Amino acid sequence: MTRPKLHHYVPRFYLERFTDNLGYLWVWDREKDRVFRSSPNNVAAESHFYRLDQYAHYAVDADVELERQLSVIEADISIITTQWLDWLRNGQKLDRLTIPEENRRGFSLFVALQILRTADHRSLVEAFLEERNDIDSAMNAEQRATEIRRFHTEILWNAEAVDNLSEKIYQSIWLFAKNPTDTQFVTSDNPVTFRTADNKMWVKLGFFRDGTYAAFPIAPDIIIYMYPRHEMWKSLEKFDCQISPVVLTSEMVISENTACVYGFEIYFFK
Repeated sequence: MTRPKLHHYVPRFYLERFTDNLGYLWVWDREKDRVFRSSPNNVAAESHFYRLDQYAHYAVDADVELERQLSVIEADISIITTQWLDWLRNGQKLDRLTIPEENRRGFSLFVALQILRTADHRSLVEAFLEERNDIDSAMNAEQRATEIRRFHTEILWNAEAVDNLSEKIYQSIWLFAKNPTDTQFVTSDNPVTFRTADNKMWVKLGFFRDGTYAAFPIAPDIIIYMYPRHEMWKSLEKFDCQISPVVLTSEMVISENTACVYGFEIYFFK
């Protein structure tokens, strides 16, 4: 059996949707303020990012089981969302996308995991551990990285934690919007973003709290919004799984793209 070494925290199938005609992504490294071209295989990935060292003694290959399970989920969602994109691109506003129960559950799980699996979320875990003084100051850099990975992968391996978030996504109001403009949606290594109910600011945490909703560009021309079934969004319930009646403008797309401020790297089609 193969033992995957390079683990993507944003799936390659998803990144490939934002590539140019030669199959390359354009990447803006926000911290270094540099732009470069790369293949999807070489971004949003780290060696052994999901390795379960804490379970390696249970069985052969147990340490790479999380990466394998994520790959299985990604393969299913790649097929499902490709079908959605074909339909959505040919659909008209207020058309309803028929989503079987199994597919809605599967996509909800995928989005929940995508929120929790990123390098950015691992940095939040690290900050939390430091706040609680749960990292031994005597550890060297390798030991520290291993300990942080252990805590992070335990969150991903915790079925109850993942299922709770997945259920919130499943129960939310899904609204698809088409981007007919020449300004395309961009994405990042932190692709699921959250916006306050008044649309004034993007937030890193607080999913579905006080009406905060999620946005996820599933391609340069299609985005899905996930609104909590909160009183302030009650008027949207009738639009669940429909194409938005709102025609996006370039200014609106640019506004959505500002959410990438929470990504370390921004990916776009050029």
